[in-house]
Amino acid sequence: MNLMQKVLVALKGFLMGAANVVPGVSGGTMALITGIYKEVIEALNSLMEKETWQALFKGDFKGFWKQIHGTFLLWLAIGVVLSVFSLAKLMTYVLEHHPVQTWAFFFGLIVASAILMFKDIKGWGIKEILFTLG
Repeated sequence: MNLMQKVLVALKGFLMGAANVVPGVSGGTMALITGIYKEVIEALNSLMEKETWQALFKGDFKGFWKQIHGTFLLWLAIGVVLSVFSLAKLMTYVLEHHPVQTWAFFFGLIVASAILMFKDIKGWGIKEILFTLG
């Protein structure tokens, strides 16, 4: 991962953290919109694998780091932490002084993520339509 890719992941983490500052909005929504949702899930799932922990306990730190997508998670966490600490007061301000615009922005993000998810469903059938409506 080169420096530009690391900065881009940190920026996406920043957006995830910004979403987490607002009640009712998920960082997962931002992960989906920014295209890193799958890698976040893969990295977190790797923590449940026996081989991951075996590598750590055997002293194979490089293997452990690679299995958990360590560089990706580190830069993502840097972005999230920076966002939470830098935007918490700003979010409080905009929610107090511009609540309609702020909620409209985040509602738009949720709608956009729903559209992205629906586009990923191949072969819409009655089961998928009923599940969506239910």
